[in-house]
Amino acid sequence: MARRRTAAFYTPAALSFLLLFTLLLSLSEHPLHGQIPPAQEAGEVSRAGGLRLFLDCQASGCHDMDYFRTEIRFVNWVRDRRDADLHLLITAQATGSGGRSYDLFFLGSGRFQEMTDTLRYVSAFDATADEVRAGLAGVMKLGLMRYVALTPAAGEIVIRTRGEEPGRPEPGGRPGPVAEPQDDPWDFWVFRSSLNGSGSGESTYKSLGLSGALTASRITEDWKVSLRLRTSYNERSFDYGTVSTLAVTRSHSFNGLVAKSLSDHWSAGLRGGASSSTFENRRFALNAGPVLEFSFFPYSESTRRMLTLQYALEGSYYDYVEETIYFKTTETLLRHDLTAALSLTQPWGSANLYAGGGHFLRDVGQHSAGVGGFVNLRLARGFSVNLGGGVTRIQDLISVPAGERTPEDVLLRRKQLQTDYRYFTHFGLSYTFGSVYMNVVNPRLQEGGGGGMMIMM
Repeated sequence: MARRRTAAFYTPAALSFLLLFTLLLSLSEHPLHGQIPPAQEAGEVSRAGGLRLFLDCQASGCHDMDYFRTEIRFVNWVRDRRDADLHLLITAQATGSGGRSYDLFFLGSGRFQEMTDTLRYVSAFDATADEVRAGLAGVMKLGLMRYVALTPAAGEIVIRTRGEEPGRPEPGGRPGPVAEPQDDPWDFWVFRSSLNGSGSGESTYKSLGLSGALTASRITEDWKVSLRLRTSYNERSFDYGTVSTLAVTRSHSFNGLVAKSLSDHWSAGLRGGASSSTFENRRFALNAGPVLEFSFFPYSESTRRMLTLQYALEGSYYDYVEETIYFKTTETLLRHDLTAALSLTQPWGSANLYAGGGHFLRDVGQHSAGVGGFVNLRLARGFSVNLGGGVTRIQDLISVPAGERTPEDVLLRRKQLQTDYRYFTHFGLSYTFGSVYMNVVNPRLQEGGGGGMMIMM
């Protein structure tokens, strides 16, 4: 029998070449005496005895841990706050110009227990994700210097300055001068438009969705104006043997809010809107009324804690597509609502809770009330739990059309159905253990082929 040719790959010459290649590769990763190891190259600091930092990101824009670990190499990144010398908590909220205002809370522990600090970074409305993370990294570095100065790594830090273009933030993230209305030709007005479409299908099923929106807003310290126009069209069709059906829903809406800051705890405003919806059996609906809100904490603390009580009185006019279960084709109503909301972002986690209810003034029996929210808690080292849910009692579905429902109406939800309640729940656990350090970044062979498209067969 002839010997297979593949055996040639295992000749002594080939094995010798492989051994030599492996030796050279090993030497390249372990420098000879006198060479500078990668960790000591220019611009890097040895992290022996360095500051142990835990990043607690509670906002979009600061979740790219690989980027921050690569850009900030003079600290030891840890995965649990109990192992950290410094807990960096980042929260954010939208600005009037369409950007985001990030608050960075530096919370010391251990020998830094009495050292706390707060810095702020404001991103532009058109900032890219790379610009946002670069700006945050710059502000993070500034805030860290106070703490790094008390560690052995202080002697290896070099601080440089650079010129700042007037009126624009530095790439590192320092905000420029605050614009005054006379400096802004748009007088703080920001406009946005969007158009979205989706489609999917199989041999027996097709789905199409189209939506568009136009918003305008003007937000200053004293006033908040928000306007939104939205339209949507959704279509689903089924064709399976003798069963063929088409479900179409359309909706159009306009909503507006004008609010005035009365003090650091009080706000008042007027909100209203107009809409139509085939699902809700409303050919045309018009609503408007005043709103009053009290904040138990100053509004300036809203990124970390907020507890509000809001009262709204609203008058509405409805013109229905079909006669309702209350034998109405049109009607005018007055309604009021009271809502309490709590939002917390703290080192132990975050919470967003609400409770509220309201009724039509003509009949207290036509009411709704509900409670719910989400909580994320760090209970122990590496162990966290997140809970969410809510329940609403519903006795005010006045627009439900009279008459029988077809199976298609029920299964495809083409029309709103009468119900006494709605609820949702969520529960999750997470436990991480092992090394407390997370300095190394290695992007090789990531899941999904390095971020490329995955095709499932």
